[in-house]
Amino acid sequence: METAFARTEQLLGICFAVGGGRNWRALLFLGSKWARSAMFPLFFLAFMIPLPEAAVDFLENASKEASAEVANWLFFLTGTSFLRTGTLFQLPGITITVAKECSGIRSSLVLVITSLLAANMFLRTTWRRALLVGAVIPLGLLRNGLRILVISLLCVHIGPEMINSVIHRRGGPVFFALSLVPLFAMLWLFRRQELKRQDETARTISTVNRS
Repeated sequence: METAFARTEQLLGICFAVGGGRNWRALLFLGSKWARSAMFPLFFLAFMIPLPEAAVDFLENASKEASAEVANWLFFLTGTSFLRTGTLFQLPGITITVAKECSGIRSSLVLVITSLLAANMFLRTTWRRALLVGAVIPLGLLRNGLRILVISLLCVHIGPEMINSVIHRRGGPVFFALSLVPLFAMLWLFRRQELKRQDETARTISTVNRS
């Protein structure tokens, strides 16, 4: 644990040192505009740094608890009979426990990276970028809750053996792809709003210049 933390701290220092050095050189020789444009790629270096085990453990537990809460509401909305004790759900014919492996931390991290890239490439307003990236948290939890619901219903209506089915063991990419649909829908809507606003501004300027 101590060695891993020291390694993480060392990598963090290297990234900041390299990034900081490049920023200062860019600011001095290429100007502040170029330096600002380089900030995002340099910021992305942070994703090279592995999180400390304590942080990973905390995030996994928090995601597990929140995913169980989302699954609880989905069971309720679908009219599924169940009894809940913490992260344990007693369903007709089977008992399911939401484990750390159900937290989906890695796929959520990929979702964060995807949203950051999309926001930086296609959006211009800060608040729309923040909304797109912030939407990753509820989308990730909804994805986890939906996966728990689907596997649970398969176990109830088909048989308990579905707990060892492909959709449980290898179904992560499918549910990840489903979580991309509302994310890209939000991106399309925000992009459309920005383009419309730009067109309106351009028309206004054109009208003023003609006057």
